[in-house]
Amino acid sequence: MSNIVIDFKPTVKQKHIFDLFNDKETTEIIWGGAVGGGKSYALGALMVMKCLQHAGVRIGLARNNITTLKKTTVVSVMEVLSHWGLKPDEHYNYNSQAGIIKFFNESEIVLQELQYVPSDPQYARLGGLLLTFVVIDEVQECDERGKAIFQTRAGRWMNKETGIKPILIGTCNPSKSSFIFRDYYVPYKEGRLKSFQQFVQVLPTDNPHLPEDYISNLERTLTLNERKRLLQGQWELNDDETSLFKYSTLENAYDTSIALSDDKTMRMSCDIAFTNDKCVFVIWRGLTVVDIIVNNNDDNNTVIDTITNLAKKHLVSPTNISFDADGVGKYLRQHFPSAKEIHNNGKTHQNHGYKNLKTELYFKLSELMDKGIVKISTDKYKKEIGEEASVIKHKSKESLENKIELITKALMKRELGRSPDFMDAIAYGMIFQLTHGTMTADSFSFNLI
Repeated sequence: MSNIVIDFKPTVKQKHIFDLFNDKETTEIIWGGAVGGGKSYALGALMVMKCLQHAGVRIGLARNNITTLKKTTVVSVMEVLSHWGLKPDEHYNYNSQAGIIKFFNESEIVLQELQYVPSDPQYARLGGLLLTFVVIDEVQECDERGKAIFQTRAGRWMNKETGIKPILIGTCNPSKSSFIFRDYYVPYKEGRLKSFQQFVQVLPTDNPHLPEDYISNLERTLTLNERKRLLQGQWELNDDETSLFKYSTLENAYDTSIALSDDKTMRMSCDIAFTNDKCVFVIWRGLTVVDIIVNNNDDNNTVIDTITNLAKKHLVSPTNISFDADGVGKYLRQHFPSAKEIHNNGKTHQNHGYKNLKTELYFKLSELMDKGIVKISTDKYKKEIGEEASVIKHKSKESLENKIELITKALMKRELGRSPDFMDAIAYGMIFQLTHGTMTADSFSFNLI
């Protein structure tokens, strides 16, 4: 075997990733922010380098869709191999069907698909993998559970012998609707990443090797929103047209310095559960959420007592209480006969272009929040509300038949990892706006709080 001479001069950001790979503490790196930053090539270089340095290591390389992985990321790996003078059959062999790039020293890059499959919700297909470390390209596209399970496969093959940490490196482009925004970008911005986590922002200007016309071509072809996201690395943009709640809109809801409503009526909206999920009670003063209470007790008498006590405490009339009356909620009818029952799949009140009442409630909440009318004056459960708002989406136009409807609760739970109980409880508060007539911003005067 001829000597292999590697001549690789990383950019500043690429070298930073290499340094993090070799430090003592970092085991999770999310590397993203924009296109054209040299992410894929650098990861290809890192994987090939480790395969050459350590005989017999096994590196997991994944993307949501394996066909896309082979057409994109693997192409970058092959580019590295070519630039470094490595020859097929002599230095490595790529078996596309098996999804393995095997080197002359028995080291391997193993390709994996992380796409969610209903028949394998726990990703049992990944269970037998024994990997040294793992890489996920465009991790924001992946299912959160798939990422987590794949990450557990690292550290199971020759880590002690090689001194390589069980590290995960994920590349991504900005996506506010993904778990990466919630779990890495926001903590990074707020300075609260865990000690073993690193987020590295990268922009096209960080890559001096880009062709001169690369950025100008993208500026001509991308939409304004895409340019901000993919070229300028802005994460807070609402990149999913099916999302009902923009990040900036939700942040504005927490700014209560100006109120658009002089309504002071006390109300309460409730998301009820007597089994595994929590009960959430939202107290309203007009269109401002003033308190949020969670009851984790699954005893229905406790729930009834909680509603009764909260109504007394906040002077809420029984007619100004709304609750989820589907399933176990139906047992509240006899105790609160004048309250408003919410039947999620029930008939709409004002807009019959929505498939059911729950869709209408959420769109009304989105409308009034966009106008700055709905406010939240408590920081309780703010993080959870923000996470849940990101998964409230409607079905795409292509999948709609006649009427607009939300994506399924099961899909929301899978993306979020739990039921969006806080947002449901807030949305149930919109029943009073639907039954009392349409309210617009013009009907309110500005009052400083």
